[in-house]
Amino acid sequence: MMGLDIAYGSPLSKSNPPHYAVVIIDDRGRVVYETSDAPLKRVVRLVWEYKVKRIGLDNVFELAPSPRSVAKLLSLLPDDIEIYQVTLDEGSFVHIREQASKIGITLTSKPRPLQTAYVCALLALNRIGTPVRAVEHRTKIIVARARSVGAGGSSANRYARGMRSAILRAVRAIKKALDEASINYDLVFRKGRGGLDSAVFIVYAPRSALQSIVKPFHGSDVRIVIRPEYRSILLLDESPKTRKNFVFVGIDPGVETGLAVIDLSLRPLLIKSAKDLDRASILDLIYSVGIPVLIATDKNPPPDAVKKLASTLGVPLYVPPKSLSVAEKEQLIEWLRRRSKLDIKINTTHERDALAAAIKAYKLYERKFVEIEQRAKELGLDIDLDELKLLLIKGKSVGEVLEQAVENYINEVLYSYGESEQHIVKLCSSRAAVDDRVKALEKRLEELTRERDHLKEQVAELKKRVEELEFELRYKPQMPFDETVYRDRVVSELREKVRQLQGYIESIDAERSELRKVVARFEELLKSLARGDLVVVPRLNMLTLSELQRIDIDAEAVLLEREYIDINAVPVVKNHNIVILLTNCTEEFKNQLLSMGIPIYCGVEVVERLDTVALLTREKLRESIELARKQLQHFMESKKREHRRELSLEDLIKIVEEYRESIRKSQLVGQDHG
Repeated sequence: MMGLDIAYGSPLSKSNPPHYAVVIIDDRGRVVYETSDAPLKRVVRLVWEYKVKRIGLDNVFELAPSPRSVAKLLSLLPDDIEIYQVTLDEGSFVHIREQASKIGITLTSKPRPLQTAYVCALLALNRIGTPVRAVEHRTKIIVARARSVGAGGSSANRYARGMRSAILRAVRAIKKALDEASINYDLVFRKGRGGLDSAVFIVYAPRSALQSIVKPFHGSDVRIVIRPEYRSILLLDESPKTRKNFVFVGIDPGVETGLAVIDLSLRPLLIKSAKDLDRASILDLIYSVGIPVLIATDKNPPPDAVKKLASTLGVPLYVPPKSLSVAEKEQLIEWLRRRSKLDIKINTTHERDALAAAIKAYKLYERKFVEIEQRAKELGLDIDLDELKLLLIKGKSVGEVLEQAVENYINEVLYSYGESEQHIVKLCSSRAAVDDRVKALEKRLEELTRERDHLKEQVAELKKRVEELEFELRYKPQMPFDETVYRDRVVSELREKVRQLQGYIESIDAERSELRKVVARFEELLKSLARGDLVVVPRLNMLTLSELQRIDIDAEAVLLEREYIDINAVPVVKNHNIVILLTNCTEEFKNQLLSMGIPIYCGVEVVERLDTVALLTREKLRESIELARKQLQHFMESKKREHRRELSLEDLIKIVEEYRESIRKSQLVGQDHG
């Protein structure tokens, strides 16, 4: 058994990750290992090394900050391990002192991390607390070689063929078993000569559903590994939660706050009113029943509290054209009763106002919701209607939503798997690429803004808590020494969290500022493209056939990033009369291309580089192309002049002297004969 407690650090911090106090005991409670400082990676290693069967800790989120990340961490541990949150009993938090008393241990003061880890290990040994397990999303069945084939040679090839054949047989057997059990799965494999090198079944079922169908195996040729993939965690005294719906939220703020939540199918999920509901409590209530996509109020102008809530959530705020009257609110609620055929009870006027606001907002989208449901039914698409309705709320038309739904359905059903191992990368139009990038950046900017606002609220709450604790420490009468130490520690931890959160907010603000600059830059580029001031030129890393094949071969010019030429690509460039542009190049490289008859211009000015294209001003591009072709023409003419070599003055003098000498000799010969 293993007990854990954080010694220092926090799972929320990357700069100060958590380190744990670890105690491992045997079945009799005797300590076999302990340390007061172990990072998470060592904790995982110790679990496997000591074959730990049960882990106890006072808060499961000391391992990781969210259920999903805790679930991912659990996938690193053995399948049969049990995790106990020892301070959770029948759904209620119980102090570790009370839990320790159940096994005869008395804690008179706040225990140190190592002591807490020991107590947690003993509590886990006695199965005190609430077990935590991971909720499986899907299961992977991996079929692979059992051993390496070693160095090359005829024997190695024979062994490899034998293992490929064994893997193929195992895959066929698993496929047949899954098909007979009617279990949904996808299969991805890598072919080899004589069989398969490896294969992975992605099974959309929990590990428990495969117990009697497929079992792990390790033979001489093939091994079968079954690995569950976790997506969340579940306390075993809770029932699994279904996927939360998208919801409309109506709110009536005041001394007593009214809150009403309805889903996108007009089902009331929560109608409540209470005094002194702060924003954090309201958020907890909303997220307990669904994911908010719109906040509604019955007043115009809207109260500040409602505007702040919508801003915090990052969702639209619905405000009626004018404040709703009492008669209008009663009519809206009566309409909901008739429509849903439910006996909806309203206890206070605040609940009435909040529910009426949510219904009024729903009626704004009702026609589109009904239309999208009918159209999806006519097409026979098996899709989540709430996802389609969410797109309508975000401003898309019914036609656009249906087109996207059909596209997603086609991609999921026809092309999810079975694609060839070599994916074909297509060059998209530059304007669309820039537009998509701008949208992605704007989406990231919105996420960062929402996250920053949420963190600011947390910082404010923590500051308030620190002030309360400091006030208590300052004015409370003489306290026992151990309680003072405990309060000092809590205040110190809260201050550290505040410091970390403030630093995180500053980094988010900096990133947000940079993103704003990038978005502004791309918006200007889009405008220039639309006006025709900028033109698109394909980018090539090197001048090779493979690089040319992925661009528009009819392009008038290309931007080359490196001085490299594949001789096989030269005929293609010459045949299509493509001009080569570079931001800078050596004279040797320039002359090399000119001698091949390829126009080249060095020193081109690039406005912006994207993944596969570059943006240049239309005027500069035209000027560069003309200069490149003129340079090629001058180069070729100079080469022709070199072949027609002209006689120099020295050559003429030499020829004349040779002629005179030949005449003189002929005269002498004539005199001798006379």
